[in-house]
Amino acid sequence: MGVINSHHAQDTIALDFGSQPLQHKKDSYLSVKDKIFESRRFPLFLRNDRRHRSYAQPLPSTRRWFYRLFLIVVAFLFIFGYLPFFHLISSNGPIVEYDGSVISDALPQHPLAVPTVPVPRDQIILYRIIGNDLPPRHKEGQTLSNLRFILEHEPTFPNTRKLFILNRIADPTNEEMIIQLLSSHQMDYVRLPFDPAEYESLDFRLEDFPETDFLHSDWYRRFSKVSKLRTLDYTYHDKNVYAMNNNGGRNAALQHGRALPNVRWIMPFDGNCFLSKSGFEEISSQLERYGEEIKYFVVPMARLLNNTVLLETEEEKPKAPEEPQIIFRFDATEEYNMNMRYGRRSKLELLWRLGALENRRLNRPTVPWEPVERPYSKDKGSYLTIGWVFRLFSGNQQQEENKKEASSIRAFNRLLAIQLSLDTLDESLARRSFRPENLFLYNEREMTMIRYAYWSKDPAVSAAMSILEERAESILEYTQTRMVTSEPVKIPEEVQLEFEEYDSTTPPLPENTAENLGSLSQNVTIMTLANYFLGNEAYGKCAANMIRVNFLNEYALDQQDEYSSARVIPDNTHLLDFLSDQGYSFPSMSRVSRALTKRVTMPILNTSDLTKTDMSSMLDSIRLLSRMQALTHKEYLDLQAIMAEFLEYLVTSPTGIHLAQMNDYRGVLYDLQVTALAAFTDDVRLFLRVANRCRMRIGRQFNEDGSQPLQKSSTHARFVSPLESESGSAETSQRVQLHYETMNLQYWTLLARGIQNSGVGKDIWHYTSKAGGSISHAVVAHLKRQAVVLPQLSSADGVFMQSRLRPLAYMAQAAFGFSARINGPQQHIEKSEDWRWLERYVSTFGTQWAEEVPEMTLNSTDDQSIVHHIMALISEDQHKGRLGVPPFWMLSIA
Repeated sequence: MGVINSHHAQDTIALDFGSQPLQHKKDSYLSVKDKIFESRRFPLFLRNDRRHRSYAQPLPSTRRWFYRLFLIVVAFLFIFGYLPFFHLISSNGPIVEYDGSVISDALPQHPLAVPTVPVPRDQIILYRIIGNDLPPRHKEGQTLSNLRFILEHEPTFPNTRKLFILNRIADPTNEEMIIQLLSSHQMDYVRLPFDPAEYESLDFRLEDFPETDFLHSDWYRRFSKVSKLRTLDYTYHDKNVYAMNNNGGRNAALQHGRALPNVRWIMPFDGNCFLSKSGFEEISSQLERYGEEIKYFVVPMARLLNNTVLLETEEEKPKAPEEPQIIFRFDATEEYNMNMRYGRRSKLELLWRLGALENRRLNRPTVPWEPVERPYSKDKGSYLTIGWVFRLFSGNQQQEENKKEASSIRAFNRLLAIQLSLDTLDESLARRSFRPENLFLYNEREMTMIRYAYWSKDPAVSAAMSILEERAESILEYTQTRMVTSEPVKIPEEVQLEFEEYDSTTPPLPENTAENLGSLSQNVTIMTLANYFLGNEAYGKCAANMIRVNFLNEYALDQQDEYSSARVIPDNTHLLDFLSDQGYSFPSMSRVSRALTKRVTMPILNTSDLTKTDMSSMLDSIRLLSRMQALTHKEYLDLQAIMAEFLEYLVTSPTGIHLAQMNDYRGVLYDLQVTALAAFTDDVRLFLRVANRCRMRIGRQFNEDGSQPLQKSSTHARFVSPLESESGSAETSQRVQLHYETMNLQYWTLLARGIQNSGVGKDIWHYTSKAGGSISHAVVAHLKRQAVVLPQLSSADGVFMQSRLRPLAYMAQAAFGFSARINGPQQHIEKSEDWRWLERYVSTFGTQWAEEVPEMTLNSTDDQSIVHHIMALISEDQHKGRLGVPPFWMLSIA
C-alpha cells in the first residue's frame, strides 16, 4: 500500500510505495486534481514540507456530528443523482504485483466518479530514478550533487511533467536530504522504500555453480581477476536485485506512468540523466512525427566530464556512443527483466530484445550459472533512435572518457562498488546486534545457568568443578615458580629439555611459546574458567600473566592483591600513587596498578603452529579476563592488534590461502580460526563473508547420508595407505579414520556454535546443500554409526573414543536447541528425527560432566615404525590442544 502526501503547491504530490506485508490498514482517500483529502481520523496536511506542517483545527463534537451527517447525505445524492454519467473505480485502485510489493493506492487515484469521456493522452512524463551512491563507481555524494544540478539548471519542457523515483535508498539520512531538496523545488517524487527485514531474509546464491564449493575449485583459481569478481557478483544476485532495484525502479516508473490517464510518453531515465533544451526539442519533434507508428524510442547518451559545460557554451549535438535510454509509449507492453541485476545487462537486455543492440551479441553463451536473456520481442525492430541525453559527471574522469579502457574501468569499478555497497549494508544491519566484546564460542546464558547450579550445590556440576579446581591448582603451582615480576629466570637446559615432554596441564615457557600455542590456549582457558566459576581471582591473574608474557612481551605480575582494602602499608613505588583513589579511576577501572615494562625480546609465534591450533576458546578467555579487570583496557586493545596481525596472515599469506582450499578438517579449522579472529578484532565484514561462504563446503564435504567422502579420502591418502603398506592392523586404520572424521565434525560444530552465539549471519547448523548434505545430519549419522561400533572396541579404545565422541554429541544437542529457539521448531523431517535420536541416545557416549582424555593406545601387534609415527602425530595433537575440543567444553559450549 502507499502513502500520498500533498505539497503546498497545486498539482504536486509525493507517493510512497510500500510492501503489503508491512503496511497497516489505511483510510480511504478522495483525490480531486491531485488535492488529497484524508479521512476524518487524520488532520489535513496543508503542506508536504516536514518542517512546516499545519493542521486543520478540530470542530466541536456536536458540529462534527451534524457535519458528518450532512456529508453522508450529500454523498448519496451525488452518487445516485449522477450515476448514469459515471462509472466507479475501486477506492483502493488497481493492485499490481511487482517485485514482491503491492502497488495500490500509491498509484495516483483520480476521482471515484470518472467521466466516460476519454481524457486525451498527450502528456510526456519524465522520470529520474534516484538510487544509492556506489563508490568507487561514483564519487560519494555525487547523486545529491547531480540532483541539485538538474533541479537548478534543467529547463522546463512544454507539456511535460517531471517526477523522481527514490529507489530503495538504504541510508535514511541521505534519503531525507534528497526529499528536502525535492521539496524545496516543489518537485514530485515516488518513494520505493528499503525494508531491512525483507533484505535480511534474502540469501547468497551458493549452490548454482557446476562444482560444489566452487570458490575453492581449480576452475575458479584459473579465472582472471575480473572473472572472479563477476563470479562473486553472481552470489549477491538476490541481494543486488532487491537493494539496487535497478530494473524494479524502471518498471515502477512504467506502471506509474501507464496509470495516469493523460500520459502518452513515459521516459524512465537514469537518475544522472540531464535533458537540454535542444535535446528535448529534437526528441519531442520525433515523438510527434513518428509516435503513431512506433512505441519505443531509443535516446543515445553522452557522458560529461564537467557538468558546467552545459552552462558555458552553446549546445551542439554531441557524440553519444554510450548506453542509451528508452522512451515507451503508454500502450507499450515490454518491461525490463527483473532477473537481470544491476551490473549484469539490466538495460542492455531489453535494448537487445528490441533489436537496438544486435551488434552486442548478447545471446552468445556465457557462464552456465548466469540468467539467460529472454528471446527477441514481438516488437523487435519497432523502435527509432532520436535525440540525445547527457549523463552527468560521476566524479571520476578516468571512468567517463570515451575510450575502451574507460569502459573496462567502469565495468570493473561497478562490480567492486556493488559488492562493497552490499557488504557495507550487511555490516550496518549486523552491527545492530553484533558486539566484539561478546563471547564467540562460549554461550554466556548457559554459563550463567551452570554457575547458579554450582552455587546451589548440584552434584554433577560440583564434581566437574572439583576437576576444574584440581587442574587450575596444578597450573597455578607451576606458573608461580616460572613467572616472575622483575627479571626473567634463566631456565636450566635440562629443565628445558624436560619441558619438551610437557602435558596439557603444563603452561608453556616464554622462550618456548612458538612450540606451545595449543597448550597455552588450553591453560589460559582452564584458568579463566576456574576464576569465572570458582571465584578465585588468583586463577584469573595467572591466566592474565600467561597472556602478558607470551603475547604482550611483558613481565608477569606477582599474585599479591594490590587493591586489598586491608592493606595499610603505603606504596611509594610511584610519586603519583596518592592520586590513585581520586578521579574517574576510583574505584579502580583496572586491577593492574602500574605500567608494565616490556621484555627485551618478544617471542614470535610459530606460524605453522598457528595454522594448526584453534584459538577461539582463548579469545573468549581474553574477553572474560578483560571484564574481570585482570587485563587492562590498553592490554586488551594491544591483544586485538596482535590478533589482527594473525588474521592478516591467515587471510593473505600463501599458507593461509592454501589452507582455505583444503577439503578436509584443515579447511574447516581455517574457517573457524578466521571467524573467531574476525569477531575478536571487530571485523564484521570479514566475519559475515566467511560465515556465509563456508556453507559452500558443506555440499562438498557431506553426502546426503552424512558420510564424509573427502575427509575419508584425505585420511586414507595421508595415513591409512602408509599403515597398510607397513602391514598395520585394520583396527589401527579404523581408529585413525574415525579420529579424523570426528575431528572434522567437531570443528564444524564449533563453527556452527560460534555463528549461533554471535547472533549475526545465517545459521549454518541446519543449512542443507543442493546435494542434500548438512552438518546436523552428518554429526548424528556419525554418532549413530559409532554407537554401533563402540561395544566392539577394546576397553582402552572404547574409553578414548567415548571421550572424543561425547563432546560432539552434547555440543550437537546444544546446537539443535539453539537453532530451534532462534528459527522456530519447523525443521526438515530428517532433522527432527536426528534430534529425537540424539536426545534418546546421547547418554551412550557417557555423562556430560566427565572430563577425562585418556591416551590413544596401540595394540600389541602394532609395532611397526609407521604405526608409531602416526600414533605419535595423534598424540601430539592431543598434547598440543588440537583435538578439536576446548577444555571443559561442558561448562561453556554445551
